Amino acid sequence: MTKAVVLGAIATGTLIAAWGQPAHAQQTQSNETTGIQDIIVTARRIEESLQTTPIAVTALSSQALTTAKVENVVDLQRTAPGLVIGRGSAGGDGIVFVAIRGQGNLQPILANDPAVATYVDGIYIPRPSTGMTDIQDVERLEVLRGPQGTLFGRNTTGGAINIITKDPTDQREGRFKAEFGSYNNLGVQSTINLPLAEGLAIRVSGAINDRDGYGNNPLTGRDFADNNSKFLRGKLKYIGNGWDVTLSGDWNRQKNSGQQIALWTFNPAIVPAPFQPGLTAGLLTKDDWWDNTATGTSVPAGIGRLTPQAQALYGVQPFNTLEVYGFSGTVNVELGQLNLKSITGYRHSMNYGLSDTDGTAIPLLGTFAGSGSYYVSQELQVSGNVTDGLSFIAGAYEGKESGYEFSRSQIFGGLIRDSNADVTNKTFGLFAQAYLELTSSLRAVGGLRYTWDTRDSVLHNAQIYGLPYDVPVAGTPTGINCTVTPTEPVTATTCNQDQNAKFHYPAWNLGLDWQATNDLFLYVATRGAAKAGGWNLRAGGLPAFSPEKVKDVEGGLKVDLFDRHLRFNTAVFHTWKSDNQAIVNSFVPGIGVTQYIQNNGKLRIWGVEAEATAVPWAGMTVSLNGSLQDGKYVKGSFNEIQVVPGSGCTNGSGVANGCVVDLSGLPLLQLPKEQLNVSATQKVPLGSGSFAVTGAYSYIGAQHFDAVRAADQASAATKAAYETENSLGRVPGYGVFNGRIAYRFDNPDIEIAVYGRNITNNEYLLRRFPDLYRTLGIVAAYVGQPATYGVELTFDY
Repeated sequence: MTKAVVLGAIATGTLIAAWGQPAHAQQTQSNETTGIQDIIVTARRIEESLQTTPIAVTALSSQALTTAKVENVVDLQRTAPGLVIGRGSAGGDGIVFVAIRGQGNLQPILANDPAVATYVDGIYIPRPSTGMTDIQDVERLEVLRGPQGTLFGRNTTGGAINIITKDPTDQREGRFKAEFGSYNNLGVQSTINLPLAEGLAIRVSGAINDRDGYGNNPLTGRDFADNNSKFLRGKLKYIGNGWDVTLSGDWNRQKNSGQQIALWTFNPAIVPAPFQPGLTAGLLTKDDWWDNTATGTSVPAGIGRLTPQAQALYGVQPFNTLEVYGFSGTVNVELGQLNLKSITGYRHSMNYGLSDTDGTAIPLLGTFAGSGSYYVSQELQVSGNVTDGLSFIAGAYEGKESGYEFSRSQIFGGLIRDSNADVTNKTFGLFAQAYLELTSSLRAVGGLRYTWDTRDSVLHNAQIYGLPYDVPVAGTPTGINCTVTPTEPVTATTCNQDQNAKFHYPAWNLGLDWQATNDLFLYVATRGAAKAGGWNLRAGGLPAFSPEKVKDVEGGLKVDLFDRHLRFNTAVFHTWKSDNQAIVNSFVPGIGVTQYIQNNGKLRIWGVEAEATAVPWAGMTVSLNGSLQDGKYVKGSFNEIQVVPGSGCTNGSGVANGCVVDLSGLPLLQLPKEQLNVSATQKVPLGSGSFAVTGAYSYIGAQHFDAVRAADQASAATKAAYETENSLGRVPGYGVFNGRIAYRFDNPDIEIAVYGRNITNNEYLLRRFPDLYRTLGIVAAYVGQPATYGVELTFDY
């Protein structure tokens, strides 16, 4: 019996059981004290019960986040089905790769947006670097799965992460938390809420964390994968007669001494012989799983002719810096039967670091990468009831992002190359969604959004960073240091290639939901969304890529059983993607066959997700969620051109010996077929307080982060090399066990807790970067965190 059949049987049995349950009120006093609590979510930009929301959504309360020790967005992978979050990149440690239902982006840059949107208090967060920032003083966190384009806009083809922080209240209250743990981990958090006048209150929260590195470099004695973080948020809220306004500001800064990276293997046929002994000494082993010998950039001959700014990049050890801050204002006004909302936001993000991709003392590849941008947004919403059975929400959204991005790489110890660009992204959208009660238990929903985007960039790429753009440099396409196709004359200080593109596209939502009984809710929906188009920034002369479009069909069931002592929610889905944004080889006039992001391929993804929560006896809560997913490219829709000398291949682009390779049999990236998260918490009254024990296990199946295929006309050796690279682009599945034991006093309200993460000290991989047979001849590995333990003291007042 397949896993899908097993899940289907469970869902069917639950449906039958639900129909047989006696009808009773949605909430009773006994349920409030012994059963599963109702959860209010804003997954459709309005407040409603989780159990009557026709969307696959995981909602985590503040207490649930604390118990699961979710401290940033990366930790969410352990809490929701179908959600995977990758880390590890030559672009630095400040970038996360979020995917839901196989919709992700492994090249998130200023001109290439993520496929999963992040919102904080209604403000869209455009850059994935913000995903690494701290999660503090949160009221609720929601993971919305499936396209959310109608209400949340572009870049939600996979879904959205919706974070709602705590608002100021009219109660004087606060919290203080201190933590000490493994690797000298020391953290302090504090929150205070103060009423200032009638209807006016302020809430301020802050945190400081400092931890030594998980890894150590035996050559330098230097720690890495450490953390130094500071966080601050303030919110001011005034509630008037029929209106309210909330002002918010936050700041977060993180620093470390390099990411957790090591050398998996190398190819002696490509790596220069003098480098090979040093690479061998730095290879990743089981005995030194969390260590490396990375030393950053080297100091080659000839840097004296470079600018002082460029010279400062040589002889630098790995590091990472991330800083984000923002401000927002939200106004709600009641206008009779209508509600008006204005959401104004400003976000700034900056990340900068040096990544030693080979993880050894050999200067094979060191990359300074960074970006900085500001994003200003304004959204207006109006909602209300047209009749007793017809309600709606409609609005407009506008945003502008301006910033820069650069990548400066030292390859084989040479002079540093420079790729950098200035980027401006503008977007405007109009949306409306209506809800119609067909009967007292049957509702219909229909929504439409239309978006207009402008994507502009200016490239300033140079073969040698620190030399004038117009000096002669051998081996470049232009014969000078400036390597772009200039749109204005090149001078010593000017090397510009302007790129401008405009796109427009719809998003939509149609659905039906049925409250079959008081405790059984079913829905079906079909939706469409798009991931914005953009530009390749690392090379000039490449065309823009268009928006990536997704549509799906989803059916779901949500049920409470046994007087709300068992909750079971499940969803099945099938997704179709067109204009897939992929990095493959193709012919570009004036350049030839090269690799870049382009629209290439159609694909299908399908799966089933399930979430269950049970309260089998007083004080015990058991939670389980998991997903089964699979997908494939549509046959013949995904291909590239590979030049095979002497093959005689022909193609539509006229490339000599250019063989068209069908890639539609390759596995999809960042799509684990199985995922499972299980946790159990037992609370027991003890003395003048309560004792709680939590155990949690999280498993994620194998994922592909790279997939290639050789042309049929290629040699046997080339085909074997591609197969090896494919196997290295696949990361095996892994499981992690976490635990927490806590005692909370009733008076004063103090909790003392001990915790463990990756208690079994499992050595697992997060990602591999295989380049064994192409440019570098290496495979870099990004490893997961080791076992950590700690103690926490929390005082609520």
